[in-house]
Amino acid sequence: MKGKKARIALGMAICLSASALAGCGAKEGNTEGGSTPESSSAVSGSGTASEGKPVKLTMLGWEIYQQAGMEALAEAYHEEHPNVTIEVQISTWSEYWTKLEAMANSGSLPDIFWMHTNEFSKYADAGMLAELTDLYDEEDKDYFKNNFPDNLVGNFTYDDKIYGIPKDVDTVALVYNKDIFDEAGVAYPDDTWTWDTLVEVSETIKEKTGKYGMLADDTEQEGWLNTIYQAGGFYISEDKTKAGFEDEGTKKGLKEYIGWQTEHDFSPNQKEFSDLGRVERFVAGEGAMMNLGSWGINNLYINYPDLNWDVAVLPKCPDPVKGDGRASISNGLAYATAADNPNLDVVKDVLKFLGTKEAAVIHGENGAAIPAFNNTGDSWANNYEGKNVKAYVDQLEYSVQFPYSKSKSAWYPEVEATLLEVYSGNLDLDKACEQCQQVVDENLAAE
Repeated sequence: MKGKKARIALGMAICLSASALAGCGAKEGNTEGGSTPESSSAVSGSGTASEGKPVKLTMLGWEIYQQAGMEALAEAYHEEHPNVTIEVQISTWSEYWTKLEAMANSGSLPDIFWMHTNEFSKYADAGMLAELTDLYDEEDKDYFKNNFPDNLVGNFTYDDKIYGIPKDVDTVALVYNKDIFDEAGVAYPDDTWTWDTLVEVSETIKEKTGKYGMLADDTEQEGWLNTIYQAGGFYISEDKTKAGFEDEGTKKGLKEYIGWQTEHDFSPNQKEFSDLGRVERFVAGEGAMMNLGSWGINNLYINYPDLNWDVAVLPKCPDPVKGDGRASISNGLAYATAADNPNLDVVKDVLKFLGTKEAAVIHGENGAAIPAFNNTGDSWANNYEGKNVKAYVDQLEYSVQFPYSKSKSAWYPEVEATLLEVYSGNLDLDKACEQCQQVVDENLAAE
């Protein structure tokens, strides 16, 4: 299948569970995504950005809180190229990949669409994506290397060819309710905190206020993946050939995070989380702390102006198996286009603009997300007056790339189901790790 266009395999498990993909910003949004016959480039006809021939393009994403940022970018490009109009369409995470796959199979992909690491290999392997490796060769043959973190470029590189323009990057931090801390008479979290501090303060808050100290639900990117890497463990090896569940650091990190729920009384249990989620409980004032990805900040800042919250870096592991105990899981998205786009020259010119520092600052200043372009993170953090949102940007220094592999949509549901048995007390952690190791190794071997 590699190297030639092919239908994306229908029936394939195209999307992981929402909890697995928290980093993708599974938010509510407009469901009217995708190209329509009236707006697609196929109707507009071909042309180039400099010819002056009207060209109407579409850009599809899935995060409603980023719509303003995408529209600002579309407008900035339109000001320089008045003949090119870009319509921004926003879907929801839960619908996006089903919709994109249907578009791919009907030959009607949007002109520009967001791409995620979990799905990238499938589209690249099917020959659906336009190669962008030489997009900046006239300016700088090492443009990607010189302007974006290596891991973000690597996320969208397939067989040594680049198929995506790095769009944004995220990290996970500790968000806390200052009023609950004040009520309990304890100091706010800071960069001196360790896991032990979090446990001690969470117990104090529960004892003095009756409210949950920590909202530690079962979640991958925002939860136990962070403690795994803080403890010196790993999820899958960098060459994606072996799982890390037999590693002592991995077991230590899982034991710590799951234990915040199962060995203490300062967090709701999984059954209680099924009734009301982590974020919902936090905004309702039921819990003092939770891990939250940077993509979730706009929800708090815009929709809950009276909630007295702030942000700190994640507590470190006090005694890691290896490393310094610091880690925050990070991932990033990219802009991509179809290899057979009828306006490919124009679309590539738009993508070229989206990969500039100018576009990154527009992206950040409009609160879309932390821009992927090097050293532009403050343009995003400065949007949140009075909040230490810069903690997210600061953690990029020791962030860990969100692990993924081509077959993750096959093995992750089994990992999640196995770990839920640990939460429920039906399986001990060592046995669960043994089972997870086997299923992930088998899938990685088949890739």
